[in-house]
Amino acid sequence: MRHVILIAATTASFGLAHGAGGQGANVLLNCTSCHTLAPDIPKRELSQTPPAPYPNLNGQSARYLERQLHAYRTGLRQHPQMQATATALGDGAAAMARMYSDAPAPDLVFRENDDTHAAAQRLVYEGDWSRGLPSCNSCHARDPDDRARLSPRLHGHPASYLTRQLTAYAEGTRQSGTMGRMRAFASKLTEQEISEIAAYYAAWREDTGPLSEAPTSQPQKEDSDG
Repeated sequence: MRHVILIAATTASFGLAHGAGGQGANVLLNCTSCHTLAPDIPKRELSQTPPAPYPNLNGQSARYLERQLHAYRTGLRQHPQMQATATALGDGAAAMARMYSDAPAPDLVFRENDDTHAAAQRLVYEGDWSRGLPSCNSCHARDPDDRARLSPRLHGHPASYLTRQLTAYAEGTRQSGTMGRMRAFASKLTEQEISEIAAYYAAWREDTGPLSEAPTSQPQKEDSDG
């Protein structure tokens, strides 16, 4: 069934590209040029590949992905290329979301020393209730099992991308969070904390060999958009 969905979604995306204006649309709708999808890359090659500047969408919730494409189309998220892509996808957004959701999620491991990210880990796994900040992990679990969730996996995303998104939430230029929760939380973080949290999540990378012990404290997740 998974392969059928992947083939159908890919066919739909190519059909939309052809109908949206030829070569320009084909390039615009080639989501896998930035956001992975899943060829089986040997670990030897993964270890030699520098981290991508874009988020890997494989295994993310279809509901979350479709919601974000809608946010780009309606201006709740700002990014010229993504807004154009989401608009060009049109009714194909759901198929594209399912295609990524059905792709195998990356096999991530923590590749740095825990002490390097101690402050970030406290916020990620414990939060700071003195400021009304729940733990990030209460929504953004590394291995969520609910395909209908609205909260994405953040582990393995590039630090630069996460820094931009948290800053956009804090400044109110990204408004795709459920009931304004992400804006409320991000606005309470300092620039340094945003940078540290982003660096911590980026330290989770594809499993290519020996690595450090990963944190074990992982509270139950809740449903949120991020």
